[in-house]
Amino acid sequence: MKKLSPISILCIGILFASVFLSCESKTKTLDDSLFGYEYYPLEIGKYWVYQLDSTIIDDQGAKIIKSKNYIREEVTDSYLNEENETIFKIQRSISDSLYGTYRITDIWTAEMTETAAFRVEENLRFIKMVFPVNLDKSWVGNLFDNLTQVDVAGEKIWVYKDWGEYRIDQYGVDRQINGKLYNDVVKVEQADHDFAIERRFSVEYYAANIGMIEREMVIFDTQCECPGQTWEQKADSGFTLRQTLLETN
Repeated sequence: MKKLSPISILCIGILFASVFLSCESKTKTLDDSLFGYEYYPLEIGKYWVYQLDSTIIDDQGAKIIKSKNYIREEVTDSYLNEENETIFKIQRSISDSLYGTYRITDIWTAEMTETAAFRVEENLRFIKMVFPVNLDKSWVGNLFDNLTQVDVAGEKIWVYKDWGEYRIDQYGVDRQINGKLYNDVVKVEQADHDFAIERRFSVEYYAANIGMIEREMVIFDTQCECPGQTWEQKADSGFTLRQTLLETN
């Protein structure tokens, strides 16, 4: 067997080192900030207080109920599910005044994986956002039958009827809410169609390192096309709501 000279051994060593360093230089750790995880912060102790303005069409359109409430959402606990994923509990409370007594109404849950942010509201599971966040990215956001009926003022309504895919409609924009300017905002369009006897509109806005800052829904059904009338005037059932952030930590 031919022996290698010290110079040859040195050259081979340099060659292997160059290959190793070359491979190492191509292996980079991805920056989490490129994915948009900051739009969906989840940690125990995090809370949000929202103003909720709503209008409900009741009694086949004979009654219009308008109300203003305050909603507090707080991440109070977490646990591991069967897949060893961290699920966060969100305690929701309601009050008639901003600094009044809040009454607990629900415990919802939320989780975030490398690819998506999930939330369970009233036992309905949603994909609120997908990662990485990119303009015009779309996905199926309702993980349930869109003909699931929801009780609204004693009436059963197909709130999610004909909802299509969610879509990132705006990314990195400014938005002013309750006198406060938020930068780097993402708009998630969930539904937007206006048929002769059916109106479905839903959108959510998220700010970096804060979470959801605004939500708006318009859900109406009617049997009267009634040209020239607004949806509130001609609707037999449905509601509108606007949820805007007032306080967070």
